[in-house]
Amino acid sequence: MSFSFDLISDLHVESWPVFDWSNQATSPYCVVAGDVARDPVLVAETLQHLGECYAGVFYIDGNEEHRYRLNDLNASYSELESAINNIPNVVYMQNNVVITNGVALLAANAWWTYEFDPGTDAEQSLDWYRHYVGISREESYAMRDRGIYDATYLVKSVRKLQTHQDVKRIVMLTHTLPDPAFVAHDPDIAGTWRYNSMGNHLVQQVLDVDSEHKIHNWVFGHYHRPVDQVSRGVKYCSNPRGRGDTPWCQPVYYPKKITVEF
Repeated sequence: MSFSFDLISDLHVESWPVFDWSNQATSPYCVVAGDVARDPVLVAETLQHLGECYAGVFYIDGNEEHRYRLNDLNASYSELESAINNIPNVVYMQNNVVITNGVALLAANAWWTYEFDPGTDAEQSLDWYRHYVGISREESYAMRDRGIYDATYLVKSVRKLQTHQDVKRIVMLTHTLPDPAFVAHDPDIAGTWRYNSMGNHLVQQVLDVDSEHKIHNWVFGHYHRPVDQVSRGVKYCSNPRGRGDTPWCQPVYYPKKITVEF
């Protein structure tokens, strides 16, 4: 058996002239790995459009959705959920597990804990990021705590899914990167403070509790270069569009079809 979906992420729709996904679908379902837009209204409009293009859209937020509410992440999450709640064919994956055709989709933003690169100082990375986006130290710690929470949630959920008889495969969905190896050789990121805001190494702990080897794919966003590789028996993929006013984008952009077989 198999289950397929289209993967898209990092649409940053406010940075492009138009987003029109009509007739682009290659699968019945779509996974959106965050960073749709900074404006919740624009996020909702984009997801509504995608819901008209697919039978099911599975969405997790990125950091950009919260860009202007980093001073109160709890309120930001509530506002985002209110904006996209009840959109036809769209499932917000925060604290949700979707099981379809023997495949469980498990998601979290994952954020970061400022220690993705063990060769750099986490506190200095935190200071760089808070100055970069203009938030306080306490607000930076709140983001770190959210990353720890998301990692813990994913680990607990994977552990529970090991004994779920209807689940043959697990697809992990995070916005940020699950493995620093994907950016370790990128000259634009390696050796910079930005490295530590690229991902959350704690989420890799899900592989330690995957005793039944159900994790088949791991899809993500955040990094604006595509990734497609296998590590520890898991296929990692990303398909970011990227911000339109930078060189790190795909001006011609299509969905990436992911097939999970079992």
